[in-house]
Amino acid sequence: MRKDEQLRLLDILEDGIATGRTAFADGVMRTPASDFTCPDLLAQEQDVFFRETPLFTGLSCDLPEPGTYWADSQTGLPILMTRDEDGEFRAFANACRHRGAQVVPDGRGERPRVSCPFHAWTYNMRGDLVAVNRADSFGGIDKGQHGLVELPSAEKYGTLWVIPNPRSRETIDVDACFGELADDMENWGLGAYQHAATQVLEADVNWKLAIDTFGENYHFPVLHRDTLGPGFHGNLQTHDVMGLNYRMVFARSNFQEVAKAVPDRDQWPFRQMTLCVYFVYPNTIFLVDMGVVDVLRMFPDGTGRSRTAHSVYFTPNAADFFRRTGTDPRERFAGFNSVVQSEDYVMAASTQACAEAGIHEHFLFGRNEPALHHYHNAHRKGLGRPLLQVENS
Repeated sequence: MRKDEQLRLLDILEDGIATGRTAFADGVMRTPASDFTCPDLLAQEQDVFFRETPLFTGLSCDLPEPGTYWADSQTGLPILMTRDEDGEFRAFANACRHRGAQVVPDGRGERPRVSCPFHAWTYNMRGDLVAVNRADSFGGIDKGQHGLVELPSAEKYGTLWVIPNPRSRETIDVDACFGELADDMENWGLGAYQHAATQVLEADVNWKLAIDTFGENYHFPVLHRDTLGPGFHGNLQTHDVMGLNYRMVFARSNFQEVAKAVPDRDQWPFRQMTLCVYFVYPNTIFLVDMGVVDVLRMFPDGTGRSRTAHSVYFTPNAADFFRRTGTDPRERFAGFNSVVQSEDYVMAASTQACAEAGIHEHFLFGRNEPALHHYHNAHRKGLGRPLLQVENS
């Protein structure tokens, strides 16, 4: 994010702390509870969002060197992502051309070639079939026609994108995917980050409710009063709609203390005073914290169940600190999970149970929860559904 934009957002937060006012939508919005339980809607979401739409998958450092790979099946399609010998990012369906077995188990590694565990057919990092076990016995095939099926992929601003559809012939335009967020992403310097750790959280919630967890801080002083809440000014956020994407910024509780200690506001340390929360359409929450960024990708596992693939990345300085102190980066998950898994997702599961029981026809999004208004209408827009309307207040 550019410095002038940081200062603009800091001005908004400073005013909000002084006045007690946050960013508002035009009114209250109602969303049908059936949006979290309808199997037909889920099938449409899976087709459009998770087979036809470019997905923000991770950062360039997930594949730090030529010959590295990352196998991931969270989309429901097993994907093998590689960095070939020329340093180019590629993505393939992780399925052998012989009998369709998964070539590489989910995880990360480094090797020039990978072999299917079923019959040892071997592929290079470009996806080429380079060896057929006992080829003379198997029979004649054209290896040039039997490489791994390549998926549309792209890399820019230190981010990785994939369309998880082996039949897609689309080209991914990262600038179009980010829209107005591209300027922020370019200026965060994500290409210099290092991957620290990854976890997958499972929850009995619709995938959109998992995203909603990161849609407001109105609940911080209540639900998180003993955990996250004391670290932030609750019910205070900025509000920037950027096409289908979204950005909001929270003020840390030390905001005024830091401002007083640094009289020159042009020198205010933005990341020490704030938390940036981005929604990257259709399923990713991207958090910019102090020395750290988090990528959270939400995926459906049925109408009432979802998975959150959570990866943590450090700046070079933060990574050096962890090495020098012998701290395990995965310890960050303990604090994160004590909030998200033990508090947020527990409440979301309660909302899911309410929807499934048919207790309420609608749920409400307050005018002080503008991000939720945007998330749900972005998804509706993507599916060609009627947009939710606000009730003016």
